[in-house]
Amino acid sequence: MQAPPPRTGGSPEPGPSCSTGCPQTSPSSSRPNHYLVIDTQGVPYTVLVDEESQRETGPDGASAQKKCYSCLVCSRVFEYMSYLQRHSITHSEVKPFECDTCGKAFKRASHLARHHSIHRAGGGRPHGCPLCPRRFREAGQLAQHSRVHSRERPYQCPHCPRRFMEQNTLQKHTRWKHP
Repeated sequence: MQAPPPRTGGSPEPGPSCSTGCPQTSPSSSRPNHYLVIDTQGVPYTVLVDEESQRETGPDGASAQKKCYSCLVCSRVFEYMSYLQRHSITHSEVKPFECDTCGKAFKRASHLARHHSIHRAGGGRPHGCPLCPRRFREAGQLAQHSRVHSRERPYQCPHCPRRFMEQNTLQKHTRWKHP
């Protein structure tokens, strides 16, 4: 069995990914579908590659084999090695991204970036409602909140006269009342 194909470029988010841009793997002789992968912090972990579990049929009707990469900790399955590598940080206690302001540490750079907003004026919630004291991180959240004051219900159920402020509430209603 061959090792998974090399991946070019870095992973989309800092965290456990290959330091060279491609997996450093070696097949385990006792377990043929298991590979040892080393992340950028030098932490080794084992990956289960299941090549038999899925087959995709192409437009011409030909069957193409699709690899699945399985997390040995939680059994979650990923289509790409890079997705498994990004996921693996969830099982680690390593938190390499630290806030310069307060010292709080995070597993992902994106989580640190989101955290930085709490140190800004308004507690990271720059969008204030003009009718009440509520503040929001995103303009869209403020727009959605404004429906509370306007009583606007833009989402109409196609099966009955009920209307909703949020699309997800309409979807829940449809699943429960009109299966």
